[in-house]
Amino acid sequence: MAKKSIKKPKVNSKSKISAQEVTVNYDERPPIFSLERLQSGDFCLQSLDQEGKAFFAEAIFRRKDKTWKEIKQMPKHGLGFEKIDRSAITAPIPPFITPDVDHFLAFRFYGKRPMVGYRQNNVFYVLWFDGNFELYDHG
Repeated sequence: MAKKSIKKPKVNSKSKISAQEVTVNYDERPPIFSLERLQSGDFCLQSLDQEGKAFFAEAIFRRKDKTWKEIKQMPKHGLGFEKIDRSAITAPIPPFITPDVDHFLAFRFYGKRPMVGYRQNNVFYVLWFDGNFELYDHG
């Protein structure tokens, strides 16, 4: 009995794209808000009342169609953000935040109350909710 040879399909090498050939401008994309790295304790989601939690949902909804580029140009007490020096944070800095990270971002979610975290590509990782204005000096 003769063996049947199985032909492998030809791959068009011109259609392959390596990761090195693709560059993504994350400033042209809207932010993705993640609670994956939210810290427990005084500045956690559970520290907010129901109204604060509702305002958080509204805050991320209002930013869903804005790009990072647009958000960077918006007022810090509006839909924009401000940079907070690492040294200004009173809560323990999580160990996965490397020493070269010298600032965090603060988005307002409930009046002037900020959610504070950091950006990686187009994802904003919320670390803390500062519902009582105690995470850093709001001077």
